[in-house]
Amino acid sequence: MKFLEKYEDFVLLFTTILIISLSIIYSYLLFHTLAEIYSIIIGTTIFIIYLNLRDKIDQGYVSLLGIAYLFVSIIDLIHTLAYKGMNIFQGFDANLPTQLWISARYLESLSFLCATLLINKKINVYPAIWIYSAITVANFISILVFKNFPDCYIEGQGLTAFKIYSEYVICLILAASLIILRKNKSAFPKATLLYLQLALITTILAELSFTKYVSVYGVFNFIGHIFKIISFFFIYKALVKTALTDPFNLLWKKLKENEERLKEAYLKLNTYIEVLDLVFVVVDRNKNVIRINQKGAEKLGYTKEELIGKNWFDTVIPQEEREKMKIVFDSIISGETELVGYFENKILRKDGLERIFAWHNTVLKDTNGKIIAVVSAGEDITDKKVYDENREKLVNELQKALEDIRVLKGLIPICAWCKKIRNDEGYWMQLEKYLQEHTEAEFTHSICPECYEKIKKDIKKMNSF
Repeated sequence: MKFLEKYEDFVLLFTTILIISLSIIYSYLLFHTLAEIYSIIIGTTIFIIYLNLRDKIDQGYVSLLGIAYLFVSIIDLIHTLAYKGMNIFQGFDANLPTQLWISARYLESLSFLCATLLINKKINVYPAIWIYSAITVANFISILVFKNFPDCYIEGQGLTAFKIYSEYVICLILAASLIILRKNKSAFPKATLLYLQLALITTILAELSFTKYVSVYGVFNFIGHIFKIISFFFIYKALVKTALTDPFNLLWKKLKENEERLKEAYLKLNTYIEVLDLVFVVVDRNKNVIRINQKGAEKLGYTKEELIGKNWFDTVIPQEEREKMKIVFDSIISGETELVGYFENKILRKDGLERIFAWHNTVLKDTNGKIIAVVSAGEDITDKKVYDENREKLVNELQKALEDIRVLKGLIPICAWCKKIRNDEGYWMQLEKYLQEHTEAEFTHSICPECYEKIKKDIKKMNSF
């Protein structure tokens, strides 16, 4: 029972082939009809399932084949109805179903080849459907209306050269598709890739068989249809069982690849954050630390484990600023206040020292746009602040000193007798007045001892008269 459950699809295939093959005992026409109906059902099923799941399929290879097999099935249906002995299309012989057959195989093989150009690409469904519709209608008009499609079978002679060579061309197209598919095997789940390869190989075998028959009821025609049944089974397994419904393997593969890329990017980012010479911290809505880098924790005097889960404000914000910053944080989380991208504030280290940090900030939001955390990167600028303040103080002191000093430079013309100085306008002026105008100095007048004695003598002389 376990064997049957594991290989139930293959058991069903074997049973189907056996039943269809036994039908030839009654009539080759019945065998042909059942074989074609099997492939038509498979092709139509592939399209219907793809059409309903197209929004979830990003693999252009699968998408194009999902569309193509509807139109291959439509041509195969007309081929079945036109087969010799069905007597539905009056005025036509065995050439008609053979022409329809070869046109369906060209469409199928070229679709496989074109699909290789769309690996890992997404296609627009409805333009593709319109293109296939136009090709199919043009094919029917050529064969049924204008009757200018090359002959493929002549009664009494068998297959034409065009039909035989076309089968070989189709085989080459399928072989090229198989080679390209194998070169892009990483784009598909293993099971999907295996079944696609088996489908292409059995389709090639079917086409080779159809180059050998003389009668449309011949043995090679029979063998070719058996291979066609098997090829469509593998197409079903590849596109429906593995690529579309088991369960969306192509989608999961792509998601897995994206997940791996995201993991790699996360590890790189995480490594960078850990060695970043800044405090990188994430604080949730409850003001608790949910992420901090090792370097950042060390700058605050803690280990990461000591800070994770702790209230950020109660732990590192000085008491005098704590409540005010909590209010601002709550206002940002609620959306009432817009987060400032840059600000500076005091941080209390574990050892009690206060440092000044400059912070660059952003917020994290959930899918509904609700703020769930604040992300900040902070740099200790205490030493820089002290340096800038000292520099500014020194500059101010120098500027004040320069303002207090007015310097006289160059040659100053002074009278050797009366000591008057000639100014820039050419006027002679007292020395003290000149200095008052060109410096910040002020003068107090007094008499030196030498002049006092001289003046005293002059006064006595004047009194003696």
